[in-house]
Amino acid sequence: MNRQRMKWLVLIGIVAMLTGLLAGCSANSNNDTASASTDGGNANMKMMRASTNNAAMDTSASSDTSSDAAVEQKSESAAPEAGTSTVSGEVGAVEGSGDTTAPDEGVDRKIIYKANVNMEVDNYDKAQTSLRNLIHLSGGYLLKFADKKTTSELGGTYTVKVPASGFDSFITELEKMKHVSFESSAQGTDVTSEYVDMEARLKARKVVEARLLSFMEKATKTADLLEISKQLGDVQTEIERIKGRIQYLDNNVAYSTIDLRLYQVLEAEPQAAKEEPKFVQRIKDAINGSTDVIYAFFQGLVVFIAGAIPVLVILVIFGIPLYLMYRNYRRKQPAVNAAKPAAPDVVQLEGNKDERDNH
Repeated sequence: MNRQRMKWLVLIGIVAMLTGLLAGCSANSNNDTASASTDGGNANMKMMRASTNNAAMDTSASSDTSSDAAVEQKSESAAPEAGTSTVSGEVGAVEGSGDTTAPDEGVDRKIIYKANVNMEVDNYDKAQTSLRNLIHLSGGYLLKFADKKTTSELGGTYTVKVPASGFDSFITELEKMKHVSFESSAQGTDVTSEYVDMEARLKARKVVEARLLSFMEKATKTADLLEISKQLGDVQTEIERIKGRIQYLDNNVAYSTIDLRLYQVLEAEPQAAKEEPKFVQRIKDAINGSTDVIYAFFQGLVVFIAGAIPVLVILVIFGIPLYLMYRNYRRKQPAVNAAKPAAPDVVQLEGNKDERDNH
């Protein structure tokens, strides 16, 4: 009985050992398979990430286009106060970045200066000449001009562009001109943040443009070429818009704007008192009046004759032949009457009848 039990125990031990060996072999094979699949999955993930990055880049390029337009509209519509900076609400100078671009402390400030001046003078013509000379000497130019004259005022409005370095000196020289009253106000708009942001966006768009050009060279399908061409056109349009905005900021930073109203108040002319005309003047007026009447009469007569000439011509053409025909008819009428026998007189016949009755 004990031997029988020992045999079963030995047999169970052998079976357990074989089972353990088989389990270890299958675990090793599973690990090899898992590592192979993991390597393949990593390769697929790399490819998916590359395609995802390209798609995200294209998507960000189109989305940033609309955000730029909205931000520019917001920055242009906002009226900045004196000394304040116009900071655009754009976020992310580069696609995928959520940080707001902030100018470094060492960056040159980009400030647009503008002034409004109202100036009353004694002599508008002399002041206008002095103003034009001052604009020429300052190196600026006249952007817009409008002249106006009324019964009470003579003046004009000027929009002058002067170099930003001479902005303060121009207003100082303007105030030195002879004037009755002088009012001025100035303000500056800091566009440094917008300028830095625009430059960053321009660099990012150029990177996208270069990648699209490289994709276009490698593309072989017509559909891919059309899609890349469309995206490339949008990016290049955005690049030109950003360049135009940067140039606009550069021009307004380099040249400050001064809106000037220059005018002269005119004194009301006193109305001359009405005087009674003198005797000689009254005679002259009467003669002139009669002459005017005679002149007007002859004018009317000449006009009437000129208007009647066509009618007179028709009357002459048809009237002269009719008159000649009538005249010839009158001449022939006595000859006809002479050729006819004379009719007996009624009175004579009655007398002869009475004589016969008496006999």
